[in-house]
Amino acid sequence: MTMHRPFAHARRRQNVLIDLSSTELTADSRAIDDALSAVIGQPHLRLVGVCCSVGAAAADSGLVDRRVDQAIGVMEQVRRDYGLILTELIVGEDQDLATAAGDGLPNQDALLAAIDDALDDACARNRYPRPAVILMTHPTVIAGAPTPARSVVR
Repeated sequence: MTMHRPFAHARRRQNVLIDLSSTELTADSRAIDDALSAVIGQPHLRLVGVCCSVGAAAADSGLVDRRVDQAIGVMEQVRRDYGLILTELIVGEDQDLATAAGDGLPNQDALLAAIDDALDDACARNRYPRPAVILMTHPTVIAGAPTPARSVVR
């Protein structure tokens, strides 16, 4: 006797984020539309949010505003066009925020404040619910390890 298991071959859906870091600062970019269509058209993928990069913009709140505004604009476009509410925003920061090993993070507070302000403005303007935000910083800040250019001798 053979047992029939209808869910034996079912695949779990993989959560996916669209990376806006390499696109221009226009929310109507064809590349963004193509990426959204490609992800949403796949039955085994689940679009949950977007990623953007602010580069080394801890001191440039204008760039932070534009990037966060673009990300929230894309999230609103997804809600309008596909009926999905995206809940995650990952903001990448490419520069080491500490000035030397063991120093504090003097620029991180300014960057976090700029992201928070930009997020409040963009969500209010687009009438979009505030997503969960993750700040990804340079590996030396996260791990406290030396930069890749340095070597550690024991």
